[in-house]
Amino acid sequence: MSRTLFCPAGHLWARLRRAPAGGAGLVAARSAWRVEVGLTVHALEDIGDVIAVGHGPTAPGNRVEAGAALLTLDWEAHRVSTADELYHTQWALVEGAHPLHSPFGGTLLGLCSDDDARRLGPETVLATLHVDRPGLAASQLVGEAQYLAAVRGAPPGRFGRESTLHEQHSIGGHRAD
Repeated sequence: MSRTLFCPAGHLWARLRRAPAGGAGLVAARSAWRVEVGLTVHALEDIGDVIAVGHGPTAPGNRVEAGAALLTLDWEAHRVSTADELYHTQWALVEGAHPLHSPFGGTLLGLCSDDDARRLGPETVLATLHVDRPGLAASQLVGEAQYLAAVRGAPPGRFGRESTLHEQHSIGGHRAD
C-alpha cells in the first residue's frame, strides 16, 4: 500500500511505502518509509527535453539533509521567437537546468539513470530515499487537494498552456493513492 503526497515549493510528488523500522540494540525502532520522488506536471511544464543528468554530491547509501541537491536535469527545447501574419515563424533554442532537491532528510537509496531521465514523464521516479518518521514529519508535504489549491492560481510553466494543470490534476498525470 502506498500514499502520494506533494511538495508545492518544488512541484514534486512523493510516493510513500512502509519500510522496515530502523534502530538496533538499545535504540528504539522508528517507523520508516521508502519514498520515491518525481516531478509533477507543473514542474514538467518548465523543462524541455532532458539531454543530461548530473548527479549531486551524495552517493546512494549515504545520508542527505532536507534541501540537499540530489540531481540536476539539463534540458533543451525549441520555442517560437518571432512570427508574423503570414505564418513565418522563427524558432529559438532554449536551454536550462532543473535541480532536484530532497524535500526531507533521509538515506539516499538510488537515483534515476540517464536513460530514465531522457524519457522523463509524470511517473518517472527520479530519486528513492529511506526516511524515518521525524524526517517525514519535518517536511512540507501536503495532500492532493492542498497541492491543487496551491497551484490553481499559478501561471502555466514555460512550455505549458493554461488548461494543462487542471486537465492532468497537477500531480503527474496520476491520481494519488
